[in-house]
Amino acid sequence: MKFASINAKCPTYNEQQVIYVGAHTGSFKRIHVFDDNPYEQKNLQPIETLTKTSKVTCMEFGNAEQTEILVGRTNHFVKVFNTIDEESTSNFEAGKDEVVGLGRCDECIVVGSANGIVQIVKYPTPVEFSVGENLARMRLCPQDSKRMVTGGKLLKQIIKLWDLETQAVLFSAKNVRKDMLELEQPVWENDVVFVDRNLIASCSRHGYVRLYDTRGPQKRPIQGYTSNDPDDQLSFSCLASHGDYLYAGTTTFGARAFDIRKMKNHIHVYKGFTGTVSSIRVDPTGNHLVTGCLDRYVRVHHAHRTALEYRCYVKSKPTQVLIADYKERKVLAKNSTDDDEVEVVQEAAGSDAEYDELFSKMQTVNERSAGTNKRKADEENGSAKVVANGGKTSLSQKKKKIAKNK
Repeated sequence: MKFASINAKCPTYNEQQVIYVGAHTGSFKRIHVFDDNPYEQKNLQPIETLTKTSKVTCMEFGNAEQTEILVGRTNHFVKVFNTIDEESTSNFEAGKDEVVGLGRCDECIVVGSANGIVQIVKYPTPVEFSVGENLARMRLCPQDSKRMVTGGKLLKQIIKLWDLETQAVLFSAKNVRKDMLELEQPVWENDVVFVDRNLIASCSRHGYVRLYDTRGPQKRPIQGYTSNDPDDQLSFSCLASHGDYLYAGTTTFGARAFDIRKMKNHIHVYKGFTGTVSSIRVDPTGNHLVTGCLDRYVRVHHAHRTALEYRCYVKSKPTQVLIADYKERKVLAKNSTDDDEVEVVQEAAGSDAEYDELFSKMQTVNERSAGTNKRKADEENGSAKVVANGGKTSLSQKKKKIAKNK
């Protein structure tokens, strides 16, 4: 793929996908990568209302159907956005610090703040509890929304698994063994994700990616990657998972992929970046990797071939990105309509062929009117001949002939 132009798209990338971008300025955009103009960006947030504290710090889907997006900002406001109607449904304030985690649990919105306060927003009174200071990221488990994982800076914020019903710690990880000088290894869990219900992965600014199993008695990581090359000092900024693979963005060397079954070395390197990868996501198929970079580009790479498939300049520094399948949203919009209307449409669609065949055999209105006018003229002249009876004369004509013969 050539890099001559600012925006570029590979001809083989023809997926029906939608990319949502949250920016450093607070703008919230939508990009249809399958349109005739795949680089056109629609602002879903009025830019007149943005301030210096409107930076988007967290963005997550609110349901499995991906019809709702939760947007968290530095000014500790949370916006709920409907992707079908493309309009905001609610906007509320939660906590007293910037939002670092969002999710839904039993129709309640869970908000994690950087000061360590997690708030479960529900009626009539919200529930608040502390998970410790210096919180960097909070996520809910997609398979079990009552499970929450937290990670942050310093030793007190090593990976912890929480139960939202009891606000109790289910699993607390231990740091790796001390170094040769008997000093504790530095901890900075910059991002954490659920691989599945029991496996948790984390990445750090200190250059490691680790995998934890919450089922066994072992509290230390079961797999991990640490760069030992002095010329390749990595600092990981964001993390995503799909199946047996982890995808981590770095601050200097693009993004890398790891196999959780053997994490001593990375398996893929994604290039083309000139800044810190601020956000990384994987599409539902696991074939496409979308990233937001501080060089103001949103890119889509093929997850297995590492080829750059799409690149778009978004004018402001993207801090969060999401990718959704447009076909899935289209089907959901159809299912939300009235059942009676759907049945009527199906009946009309199924009877078109029958009606076409029936009307093709019928006589047109012009032909029938022309035949009627001709019969009236023949009767007035006394020489009407009925063709419809197979050429036979009518009963009244026979009586007239008998009377003449007599």
